[in-house]
Amino acid sequence: MTPIVETALLTPADSARAVSTVYTASLLAILPLVLAITAALALRRRSAEGRALVWRSAIIALLLVYVGRQLSFHWMDWTLPSALATPLVALGRVQVASGDMQSALVNSNRSVFGIVTVIRLLLMAYLCGVVIVLIPTLVASLRLRRTIAGAFALTDESWLRPLDDAQRSLGVSRQVRLFASADVAVPMTMGFLRPVVALPSSAEHWDASRRRIALMHELAHVRAGDWLFNLAGRIVCALYWFHPGVWWIARRLHDDCELACDDHVIESGVRRSEYAELLMDAAERLVRGAQIPATCALALAECRGLRARLAAIVDVGHVTRPLAQRWTTVATLATLIVAAPMSAVRLSPTRDVLTMLVQDAQWESRAYAVLGLAQRQDSVAVARSVAERDPNPRVRAWARYALGGDAERVQLRAVLNEQ
Repeated sequence: MTPIVETALLTPADSARAVSTVYTASLLAILPLVLAITAALALRRRSAEGRALVWRSAIIALLLVYVGRQLSFHWMDWTLPSALATPLVALGRVQVASGDMQSALVNSNRSVFGIVTVIRLLLMAYLCGVVIVLIPTLVASLRLRRTIAGAFALTDESWLRPLDDAQRSLGVSRQVRLFASADVAVPMTMGFLRPVVALPSSAEHWDASRRRIALMHELAHVRAGDWLFNLAGRIVCALYWFHPGVWWIARRLHDDCELACDDHVIESGVRRSEYAELLMDAAERLVRGAQIPATCALALAECRGLRARLAAIVDVGHVTRPLAQRWTTVATLATLIVAAPMSAVRLSPTRDVLTMLVQDAQWESRAYAVLGLAQRQDSVAVARSVAERDPNPRVRAWARYALGGDAERVQLRAVLNEQ
């Protein structure tokens, strides 16, 4: 038993805390997901830009919820019923049993050691999932950067003029660089502060109308910051890779961003039939030519979702009017109002669950219960009773520590080292 504990990269308490972080984040993620889906359903007959704004807000909220788990302070408590609290109890038992000291766990019972093994396996599986999801994005990003490094810049007036016109039309103030490469099949966008639009080498032979359409679509992505939000969506998918709702939100974000950019192109005066024809031609080129995964870039055309985009383009009843700027402000405030408090939420079992654990035969369960009871104003008396009457000195030490301060911490370590 000892070699496994001593060679672990993380202590049992660290592993338990990490798994607890992931578990609580996944539970808290349900609220922003439900709110986003509800808002998107309410906007299903509106422009795609409104739905894309909802998905962006959901992605940011999910990131804030996850980051909030890493903070050392939490000023709100949400209690969980027995069924949802069971994993927290098991993880709390491990943290109590280890006490941040290897010797305490080594001398603990076999059931706790079995739980530790399961927790470490879960943590390894989670980290492997995060890496597996992120690797394609990293590889695609490096591949596109290498492609841009070998591409040639488009600096002649025939490109700069439509670029300036598109920037003025969309209100894009950031400097946008244009490149062309034989390794690029369709126009695509990458970057946020210094955005890059990569075009196929055949773009030099495009007529003025086609150049204008391609640049309008790609600069609409730049204006909305879609590259950054889609990258954030990929990171969220990595952090919550086991959560199907998160994957669905990220997919909807990508699809509605494309539809929103299509709406901007149509609003600029481009004929619907002409734009649909260009998309079909770009999709054919994508099938025949090189393809850089869209996990790192936003392309003008993709085979997946093309049918829905074409249907929206040719539908004259489809709403293409862009949102007013005030809605972005409203969405930002709504995201902060929902996500900021949730980032400071700590999930814990209900008082009834903790009170039942005080009667548990295993000392780790009783110690975990008293830690939770000592933090509740209506249960301090129960914690004091445990500190005086529990037959196990370790439980009494944990109870005094929960009710006291630094002096009790020293006493707790002494008791744990003696056992």
